[in-house]
Amino acid sequence: MSTKIYQTIGTVTKEEKISSVESETFSNVLLLESQLPFPGYHGLTVPDKLEPDSIFAITKLMYNDERIIRCIQSVKKQLSMNFDAAPGSLHLQNKDVNFIRFKGLQYHFFGDVISHFEKCGIEFKKKRMVSPYTALIRVRKFFKMKEVLDGIYADMDNQKFAYLNIPVQMRWNRFKRITMDIRYNVEDKHYDAAQTSIYTETGLMDFVRIYDKEFCQGKLIFIREKYLEAISKH
Repeated sequence: MSTKIYQTIGTVTKEEKISSVESETFSNVLLLESQLPFPGYHGLTVPDKLEPDSIFAITKLMYNDERIIRCIQSVKKQLSMNFDAAPGSLHLQNKDVNFIRFKGLQYHFFGDVISHFEKCGIEFKKKRMVSPYTALIRVRKFFKMKEVLDGIYADMDNQKFAYLNIPVQMRWNRFKRITMDIRYNVEDKHYDAAQTSIYTETGLMDFVRIYDKEFCQGKLIFIREKYLEAISKH
């Protein structure tokens, strides 16, 4: 099998429970935090954490991705800090809003980082209390993946992610239903699934992104086969 490698942009779609950040961030903007970043993996157990996994800084306007990405580049260069950031959108109180998603950034650095984004021209919604709720989140990011088995790709930056190629994009409700059905038939249920699509030279490719700290090839093959079976029935 010839190894296929994709280095491109795309979108991850997932459902997570989020709420206002309660830790001190030295910032007065609306920051939402994932309560359980990979709910399928952790089940109902909330892991102990001293620092955030994903923080969503809600922007005041619906900025396009290019403007956000250029500001991310500028701010990271100015601060010489190692954190990950990406644009995206989610549903908040009956309407869609845009955000900048941060990973690898400690709570106490947010005030300084946000002020640099504001100097770059990005306005944010003001801080307020948001009770925990489940939101459909879309993050647009850069992917580096290589094919390790037929239709199965490994993330080249994070060994905890794998991507299962599927032939179609599903509506979220259908994807969620199929994902739950498959989970009942897998002996090791410690994994999380999200939708992913990437841009290639021939068009869009669709995947199921799997998060698992201990990957097993047999498990990935089984899960992909079950998705393909479910898709073929409709």
